[in-house]
Amino acid sequence: MGLQTTRYSSFWLTILNLRLGAWLRNPLADLQRATRPTVKNLLQELLAKADEKGAYVHISDGGHIENLGVYELLRRRCRLIVAVDGEHDERMIFHGLTNLQRLAYIDFGIVIEANLEDLRIGREGHSRSHFRFCRIRYPLGQSDLQEEIGYLVYLKLSLTGNEGEFIRRYKVDEPAFPHHSTINQFFTEVQFEAYRALGEHVGDKMFLPAISGLRDGPAIGIEDWFVGMGCSFLDPLD
Repeated sequence: MGLQTTRYSSFWLTILNLRLGAWLRNPLADLQRATRPTVKNLLQELLAKADEKGAYVHISDGGHIENLGVYELLRRRCRLIVAVDGEHDERMIFHGLTNLQRLAYIDFGIVIEANLEDLRIGREGHSRSHFRFCRIRYPLGQSDLQEEIGYLVYLKLSLTGNEGEFIRRYKVDEPAFPHHSTINQFFTEVQFEAYRALGEHVGDKMFLPAISGLRDGPAIGIEDWFVGMGCSFLDPLD
């Protein structure tokens, strides 16, 4: 089902139950045909022959083509996209995003402009930011007079040094944090809380008035937030 899928690996991953997916109802299919996944679905997964035509579809972690899950959003020319990069990337080489850039340009002619300098690890082992705001240039369509512009908010698992004491202490105890291998699917309570707390910290920073340009209020419009982020991060279009 992906770029590197083989029937041999699918067989053993299914037999040993080392999968990251689940069988869910297909909203486009006739649900009267099956009330729950059957042995047929298991055999499809076992032999790497699952498709989107049955009453149930196999929904996996999205890493079959690219790890961010943005490829299909670009195919649909979505204007506003938020992507969270949680892949194992302790050296901060941004394989997920650069792979997306390559596939987007080759397959669709789409250019993703991303300046990642503030996300790279500095001398003290910290990044200057947790996220970047990127411009997406969609090529001309049949009915377009000029190229379409979209925007991508790219969040990266990173540490900037201003996290709470719990996160900073956990980093001392676990130097691999926040880039533990995805092979480990059995987090301890402390490990789970460390990642949750880091996610909350990153989310809070994304809505700081100094960054978004918006004042705190009971509700913030998504388009207003994107406009504020764009004004803070992007140079004006030529």
